[in-house]
Amino acid sequence: MHTKFKAIRQFLEDEKRVSKWMDQTIDDLAAGDVVIKSEYAAVNYKDARAVTGVGNVISKFPCIPGVEVSGTVVESNDSNFKPGDKVTVQGGRQFGMSRDGAYSEYVRVPSTWVGRLPDGINTFEVVAMGLAAYTSAVAVAELIKKIKPDDGPIIVTGATGGCPSFAIDMLSSLGYFVVASTGKSTENDYLRSLGANKVIGRDEIAGGNKPLEEQRWAGAIDAVGGKPLDDILRSSKERAVVCAFGNASSEVLQTSIYPFILRSVSLVGINANHPVPSRGDTWERMRKGGDLYPKHLYDIAYTIAFSDLKAHCEKLINSGVRGRAVVAF
Repeated sequence: MHTKFKAIRQFLEDEKRVSKWMDQTIDDLAAGDVVIKSEYAAVNYKDARAVTGVGNVISKFPCIPGVEVSGTVVESNDSNFKPGDKVTVQGGRQFGMSRDGAYSEYVRVPSTWVGRLPDGINTFEVVAMGLAAYTSAVAVAELIKKIKPDDGPIIVTGATGGCPSFAIDMLSSLGYFVVASTGKSTENDYLRSLGANKVIGRDEIAGGNKPLEEQRWAGAIDAVGGKPLDDILRSSKERAVVCAFGNASSEVLQTSIYPFILRSVSLVGINANHPVPSRGDTWERMRKGGDLYPKHLYDIAYTIAFSDLKAHCEKLINSGVRGRAVVAF
């Protein structure tokens, strides 16, 4: 197959990470058993960092960024997949970071990375949910093991982002009182439409700066880290569960020991970077009809053109977007 197609490839030039539009052929891509014609690719915060060269997402150069793609198999050396199959590649520590990823009109990967679409889910929906909804689902599933709706409000930080938007949707559907925290005062209607019962600013999470503040939160889904996470911990109720998976505010957490030793607050780290074939029960619960299927999926996710990807990534890094963008090839 010698067809030329477009891809974004990142290079390391004079110690700077530079992303360029490239004409490619299949032979230019990393080796693999399965070739997929791309239909959709998600844009996560990690992907935006990779495309813009912020941080150290890409670890081997040159490399095509993008950690999630869906599409149609066009070539396969594995009998488990045949041309015409609808599939997705998501998660793991190589795709789009140390091996060529999703931001290409064709991708080639090892067959062990390829997952079939869940029943009733199409190629747009599987990526529109993707790592964002799956991460939220893992966090929500962890939280609801110990926290019930009657225990009190659940706060979700960075609320207009993709992962938090899905968390609000899921928690609301399960009957929890959800408080959305955001720095975007213009997005109240959007957050309430997803199921948020109340919307507050970032500076309203805690009542002050004491090591322990008024007990407000029975649980939390934190997507930003830094000071907002510290504020949550200091103002959590006894035996609250705080699930954290983001660093949009800061990668550093400075907090007090008192929420843990005096209120028995649990801080649970969430790493959901699991390839689709290994996701198990939580992924199954995200099928249509499952208790973790996001009913506002089409309000949260929207498509952008491949040609607009670099500009969108710049906006995402600067907190200028809401919800979850999906590249339509």
